[in-house]
Amino acid sequence: MKQWTQTEAVAYECAREVITDLMAIQTGQIAEESSKPDPDAARIEGLRAERSRLFLERADLRVNDSAEVARIRAEYGALVRSWRADRQAVAA
Repeated sequence: MKQWTQTEAVAYECAREVITDLMAIQTGQIAEESSKPDPDAARIEGLRAERSRLFLERADLRVNDSAEVARIRAEYGALVRSWRADRQAVAA
């Protein structure tokens, strides 16, 4: 069995956490849309599908797949940072 370094393990856990953040964002958006007087069913279904895809992606992620871990951290990390920045701008 191949061992991994502490750096690889930390990067893997960060990638899992950023996927979890995106899933939470999707859940919040589903709740927001669902609470509208006339919710958009297609949007809700799309958000649920994306959340399910993210769940499967997180489940399939492997600590020794350094390219995929790096891609997730870079791509999804940027999405989470952008979403948080937008939320902070609205709150200000």
